Amino acid sequence: MLKKKPEEGGARRTMRRTWLVWLFFIIVGISNSFPGHAAVELSNTGAEYAFGQVKSPPRPLQWRVLKSTHFEIYFYQGLEEVALRCQSILDEAYDHVYPDFAGFFTINRLPPVRVILFASRRDFQNAEATGTPLTATPEGVAHFLIGRLAIICQPTLRDLRGVLVHEVTHIISLHPFRNRFLGGGGQPPDWLAEGLAEYYTPDLSRFPMREGALRDAVFRDGLSTMDQLRSVGGNLDYAQAWALTDFIAKKYGNGKLAELLKEFFINGDRDITYQKVLGLSRQELWEAWRADLQERYQAGREAPRITDYYSPWIAGYGQQMQASPAGEGRVVFLSSHESRYLDLYLWENGKTRRLTEQTVTAYTVSPDGKEILFISDVEGENLLYRLEIATGKITPFPLALGNPVEVAWSPVGERLAVTVNTKGDTDIYLVNLEGEVLARVTSGSTDEMSPFWAPDGQGLVYVAEHLGFDQLYIWDGKKSRQLTAASKHHREPVWGEDGKIYLTLGDKGYYQTAVVDPRASAQEGGKAEVISPFRETLLHPFPLPGGEILSTVYENGTYKIYCWRPPGNGEKEVTAE
Repeated sequence: MLKKKPEEGGARRTMRRTWLVWLFFIIVGISNSFPGHAAVELSNTGAEYAFGQVKSPPRPLQWRVLKSTHFEIYFYQGLEEVALRCQSILDEAYDHVYPDFAGFFTINRLPPVRVILFASRRDFQNAEATGTPLTATPEGVAHFLIGRLAIICQPTLRDLRGVLVHEVTHIISLHPFRNRFLGGGGQPPDWLAEGLAEYYTPDLSRFPMREGALRDAVFRDGLSTMDQLRSVGGNLDYAQAWALTDFIAKKYGNGKLAELLKEFFINGDRDITYQKVLGLSRQELWEAWRADLQERYQAGREAPRITDYYSPWIAGYGQQMQASPAGEGRVVFLSSHESRYLDLYLWENGKTRRLTEQTVTAYTVSPDGKEILFISDVEGENLLYRLEIATGKITPFPLALGNPVEVAWSPVGERLAVTVNTKGDTDIYLVNLEGEVLARVTSGSTDEMSPFWAPDGQGLVYVAEHLGFDQLYIWDGKKSRQLTAASKHHREPVWGEDGKIYLTLGDKGYYQTAVVDPRASAQEGGKAEVISPFRETLLHPFPLPGGEILSTVYENGTYKIYCWRPPGNGEKEVTAE
């Protein structure tokens, strides 16, 4: 059984991954004199005159327009396939969202929404000239007063779908009330404006740890008050906004959402609004919602807390995540210790040093532990870099493919598995150490991601969605087969030296560490076995040779790295000390 450690205190810092929605940001619109037929047309659309006026783009942008009944999508060279993906996503979103707000458009119909598509943050800033740092650039901007979206291509298809649906929901739901924003009067609270956008976003496209933050807040009795939810900021705020909106739709009917929004513009965020639409006060709504959440989040509530038995691997150092061994006595991890964003750090025999001073989104350690390949968008687009750990020297890696998202170094050393997004969704390729493409592992129309090599370097495990859940697949060097099929998400696989595949398993904000036999199959019941007995959500498992597991643990707004042993495997507290 677990041995309980003494009580400890410690300051907690809040990690917020914010999707900034600039609802009131207005810039000059694009000319409305476009050719009448629906087609992809070369230039002469007016878009080239509205963007890139203040700064010079790194290359000439040859703007085109793709039209459908409800959208005009502006894009430039290299974004042809992505534009078609966007059109499909937006048309589907319109058919799903617009009918619920159609009553707002009985007199003035919603004009075609103009969507400006950018390949990278760099191109977006060169066009918009906002003056904000590249790292602070939003994924999408809804100019709902003029019915326009500015969208930056996302790492994955599910991310792209999430941003598009979120932002177009803002346009559809708020555009009819644009004159009230300009002329004063009542305003809806942020929880409803953002809650609607999250409510219509597909489950797979919603950032998973937002619900993890919500579950944690419910367990701690730390939900925000209705007054606090008038302003929405980080993951927990967005999760609460979604959950409250979802509760109203399920409890009182989907039609009450539009009715409530309209009434907010008339009477504001006051009890009279809630009484008129829902028949109860703000406080009564909050109490009913809290009771519903307490009923919803039961899984793991009575489980032991990892913080009662183990201490963080490294004290302090801000947010910590994605730990990976780099040879004996050394661990590489991501931390926000000296930045608002995540950098690479090395823990070596009790001492820690910073390895990068640029945003790092993914990395992999070489088999000998001497080098790291990492991905950063510090230059405004995803690029791959090579880092020598001993000297700290960083050089660009000459990858033949654009827009890398993830990278995994073969344990044999001569190959890399790289996840890239060149057509709207992610695919996995094999490349050599010169960056040349050797083979394409996946080519589906949805995201395939999170590759990890088998110990012998001959195969891969990776993640792809199947029937609404992320599942594991095995590539044996020639073909792929599905490994898991249970109705939970199977993510972040790591193929251990013991032959087992370790993974993050869960749903509804609760994720645990599990193992699965790679020799099994979905048809034979390739079922993952949970090995973490804790109440908290555990992410990014990495098994160590001695039987311990490095994990990222989320609690009370913080991510910390823990080293722990599964029950029955000689539980022992292991800390940096």
